[in-house]
Order: sequence, then structure tokens, then C-alpha cells
Amino acid sequence: MRIVQRLNPGPGIADFWSEFKRPNRYRWPILAGSALLTGSLMYMLTDHAAGLNWLVGGIIAIIGAIALAAMAAEHVKIKVWALLLAAVVPSLIFWQFAGEKWRVPIPPNKVDFITTFEPGRTDAEIEASNLANQKVQDRLAAEQRQREEDVRQMYRDLGRATGLDVDAMERRLAEEEAADAAGAPASNTQGSQPAR
Repeated sequence: MRIVQRLNPGPGIADFWSEFKRPNRYRWPILAGSALLTGSLMYMLTDHAAGLNWLVGGIIAIIGAIALAAMAAEHVKIKVWALLLAAVVPSLIFWQFAGEKWRVPIPPNKVDFITTFEPGRTDAEIEASNLANQKVQDRLAAEQRQREEDVRQMYRDLGRATGLDVDAMERRLAEEEAADAAGAPASNTQGSQPAR
């Protein structure tokens, strides 16, 4: 029971409030510095401080230096053992933070789907769209076949103009394609020279 009475925070809070109410020109700067220090420590515990630990540590060091300079200017008598004891806990916390390595995961890529069709189309609309597309594909295929036939006709005309037997060449190619389709080796249609 005696330990509970010694650890009661009530008298300490009352003492703090009575001291804080007294007119003192340093009370608001000390309160602001304490709030900034506490906020910096809490910020270091969040995921957002992964890349800013040195900045937050610098703020804390500057606040500590200002506090020590203010205490030295007021000629406050400091018990060294109490100061060392008070420095142990923050030092352990900073040592723990310094040993941690934070790897912020890369956010997943945001995929934007581009659709060319309206969502919620009916089956009849899909079927009509497919039929219209098939007609376009058939027309394009027919135009491509016509262009290929025009090119073949130009080569036939060129071959005839240069004295080649284009009809025999086309027959030989047709026989080779038929033989390839049947899986048999193509016969030589040029004829062999008699041995002398």
C-alpha cells in the first residue's frame, strides 16, 4: 500500500499545475518545446517517418540543446546522477530506433482498363456487333486476296514478256503443293537428260 501511495501521480500533477500557473516567461516555450518533442517521438513510430528519421532526430537534438542552454542560463543546479538516469531512457529508445531498418513496400500498380464496349450490353447487341465485325473482316480478307491475285497476275505478265513458260511453272508449283499436302515427295517434271 505504501508503494501505491508513493507512485500516486496526483501530487505530481498538482505540483506541475501550480508551477505552470505561476508567471514565468519560459513556461510557454517549454510547453511548446515539450509538445514538439513528444510529437516528434510519436511521429517516429509511424510508417511515414521511414525516410525522415534524421530530420526528426535533428529536431529532437536542437530542442535538447535549447533546453540545456536555458537551464545553464538560469543557473539551475543539476544532479548529475539524475541527469544521467533521465538520459538513459531516451538513449535506449533512440538506440532501438537506430537499429531498425524500414523498407516501405512499393505500392501496387494501378491498372486502368480501357473498354471499347459499353458495359451491360445485351446478348442481342453483342451478336449484332459480332456479325457486323465479321462482315468487315470478310470484306478485308476479300480485298487482301484480290491484291495478292493482282500481284500474281503482274508476275505472270512479266514472265510472259520475258519469254518464260508461266503456265508450266504454275502447273509444277501446283503439283509440288499437292505432293506436300499428300506427304509424298514431289516428282521432277522437268525431265532428265539421257546418259551419254
